[in-house]
Amino acid sequence: MTSLRRLVPSPSALFVFEAAARYLSFTQAAGELSVTQSAVSRMIARFEAHLGAKLFHRAPTGIELTEEGRQLYAAVTSSFQRVEMAIEDIRSQHGEQGTVTLSISSAFAMHWIMPRLPAFEAQFPEIDLRFQVMRGEPLGPVQDVDFGIRYDAQDDAEHLRWPLLAEEILPVCSPDYLKQHGALTADCDMSRHTLAHLSGTTRLPWARFLAAFDLAGLRGSRSLTFSDYALVLQAAISGRAIALGWRHVASHALSDGSLVPAAPHVFSTGRHYYLVATSNRPLRKPALLVRDWLLNEMTELQKVPAQAASKTEHSPKPAGKKRRV
Repeated sequence: MTSLRRLVPSPSALFVFEAAARYLSFTQAAGELSVTQSAVSRMIARFEAHLGAKLFHRAPTGIELTEEGRQLYAAVTSSFQRVEMAIEDIRSQHGEQGTVTLSISSAFAMHWIMPRLPAFEAQFPEIDLRFQVMRGEPLGPVQDVDFGIRYDAQDDAEHLRWPLLAEEILPVCSPDYLKQHGALTADCDMSRHTLAHLSGTTRLPWARFLAAFDLAGLRGSRSLTFSDYALVLQAAISGRAIALGWRHVASHALSDGSLVPAAPHVFSTGRHYYLVATSNRPLRKPALLVRDWLLNEMTELQKVPAQAASKTEHSPKPAGKKRRV
């Protein structure tokens, strides 16, 4: 820290820089910090002179970060977040109030957490939730957060993990779509159907699901393709397509009737989702309450059959059988 003090003109320079970089506006940064715009401008200029490098490009239309500015902003933001979490840890070590940070997929945040947020807030009025939202697969390490929801998380010494639920996938659509276009069957007219796809490599593409249950193939169907699974499911809810619904994400829409099964089949992969935390820091009381809430909600979810609107559940055919695509 002695060397850091020599590297910045003053401790406040980092706070001024972080606000200006976050807003890309000296005026908005000044409003947040309760100082004048000229004071922010002078501090940034002093900081740049101290570093011997420009942090912002200035233009009549506004400011933007230089390459050096982006490098510093990434480091400052990460450091500030860790300091903030440490302070919150200290303040809430023995109390029930505080902020709990979750690293989750955008689809889980939109379609599972948000519908349950009013009930959570009513039960835990002293706890605030912060989300680190991931696009794409819920994989990778858990860093600078209290918990992450991860697919097929491995058991190791660096993490704590709690099983949430098994991975199950079923085709879903809106009630109006089902009424207008009919269900997916072995001999249905696929030209009547639009299938919502996730771009890139997916664990269960449509062709594999259809073949697993001897349903009609992709030929003739229309497609909508998205880079984010939250939008894939939203396309089904809005009545535009049939989507493959991961149970833990689609459960609320299925329970409130905005989604219904498009076929009486559930694909069980045999793999699981886990709630994961780092083992390097103790769990605060607010974090423990959120953990228990998540585990309880998932337990309740599993009491309802994945294919609630159908009479039977099916497993995919053994891999050795011939499949029609």
